[in-house]
Amino acid sequence: MTDISELGAQDESPSESPSESQHGPQDGSHDGLGRRPDDPPDRRRPGRRGLAVLAAVLFVLLVAGIALAAVMATKVHSFDQQQRDRADAVAVAEQFTRRMDNYDTAHFDRYTKSVSQLLTTKARTDFDAQYKSYQQQLSQGRSVSSTGKVLMTGVGDSDSDSATVLVVHDVTAKSGKATVVHHYRWTVSMVKVNGRWLVDDFSSVS
Repeated sequence: MTDISELGAQDESPSESPSESQHGPQDGSHDGLGRRPDDPPDRRRPGRRGLAVLAAVLFVLLVAGIALAAVMATKVHSFDQQQRDRADAVAVAEQFTRRMDNYDTAHFDRYTKSVSQLLTTKARTDFDAQYKSYQQQLSQGRSVSSTGKVLMTGVGDSDSDSATVLVVHDVTAKSGKATVVHHYRWTVSMVKVNGRWLVDDFSSVS
């Protein structure tokens, strides 16, 4: 039989306190999160230095993106302006050609005035001298009239204030009962004066 004194001794054996069983030993070997000093660091949470580096990288990328967008916008604007300049130069060259091709000796003053509006000062001086002599010759002969048609245009060298335009056109001239059709190719030198495209010179191309 078991001695009653032995049972009592077994009941009095020490047991773990509730605090030790729930939180572990309080000997300083764990931190407040239940980790030991020699445990590896938690890599799921970057440190302050890592966050600072990441923020710096993102800032640099942002600045680079803004700079790139600004450069691209400038290039696009410059290209659009060049295209507009070329189109405007061609339009004036075509208008000049049509005014040159459409004349009537009965209204020569009106003709010279309309052409002169599209010329630079230098070109206007040359035009007036040339066509004054031409008018004298026509006044002594039959009445002559003509109409022109622009067939094709193209731009050669060009920049922000000058351009060379090739104009291909036909002219139908009438004098009495005779009708003659001429085919021409001109190079028209354009310059921009005070923001306006004007003809500075033109010549026939064979």
